Amino acid sequence: MSLWRVRISLGDDPHSQELLDAALAEQRVWATPDADKAGDVIIDLPHDDGLGVLLNRLHLLSPSVFVSSVNQPLPVTSS
Repeated sequence: MSLWRVRISLGDDPHSQELLDAALAEQRVWATPDADKAGDVIIDLPHDDGLGVLLNRLHLLSPSVFVSSVNQPLPVTSS
């Protein structure tokens, strides 16, 4: 599995968050501790080829989508 950190600039309206949630609905996603209105999340993709499809969906929401690979395992947290 590949981990990717994605940051997307969202509008302040609730509809933007709903669209982001829909775009990420089929992914394993973790919000980062410093997540804010920018939509900073870590996504676990079983195959790297799914990254292109996901980025296309996110670019429909915002022209500003930044992605980087995450080399470290995610910390275990309890909710």
